Amino acid sequence: MFGAIIGFASSAISVVSSVVSTVGRGLVSGATKLLEVAGKHLETIANVIETIGKILNVIASDDKIDELGAKAIQSDKKPEDFEKISDYIEHLKNEVELDMEKFNNAKTEDKLARKAIGATIVSKGIEAKKETSIPMEFWKEVTKQGMNNIEIEKTIDLFKEHKEDNKFSEYMNGKLGYKDEVKVGGMIIEMYRKLDPNMTIEEIEDKIMKMEGKREK
Repeated sequence: MFGAIIGFASSAISVVSSVVSTVGRGLVSGATKLLEVAGKHLETIANVIETIGKILNVIASDDKIDELGAKAIQSDKKPEDFEKISDYIEHLKNEVELDMEKFNNAKTEDKLARKAIGATIVSKGIEAKKETSIPMEFWKEVTKQGMNNIEIEKTIDLFKEHKEDNKFSEYMNGKLGYKDEVKVGGMIIEMYRKLDPNMTIEEIEDKIMKMEGKREK
């Protein structure tokens, strides 16, 4: 079963690459990366991105990521044609009519491709709203950790406030050098102290250690 999922993901990457002239290189690069890091967890990760996008009013409460992705593939315009990603999202929502027959009868790899493209659009909208870069590995990590919406948003803010690249995933997976590990670890402790002032340092450190215990092997 997992092998089949990997095969579909690989096919979805080919689908995404084939629409580069339609959606633009930025979306293709992001969607390809998301498909690579997400694997069998694409649905769950996309749901997290969609939820945060709705909380931040990047998209409306009734918007759906896979529909945005499908419309992006149909559109004759790409994000580069707009001053802001929010304008591109409004274009997709209001000016592109979804081909429902094609949407409903899509192959599995096409469904994955449009979901990845839609998730990338919303992720870029969140980046614009927060004025900071968010790697696709971040979305995978917060999903794996089961972090709540407040924790996810505060973690995004954390790296922006400290003027640091978002290295949350690298930290949780032990991929940072000693200096960066100490710095990022201190930042995360600080964040949880602000989120819950009643937690002791020991409780926060224990929480973070449990999170680190979910490292990729």
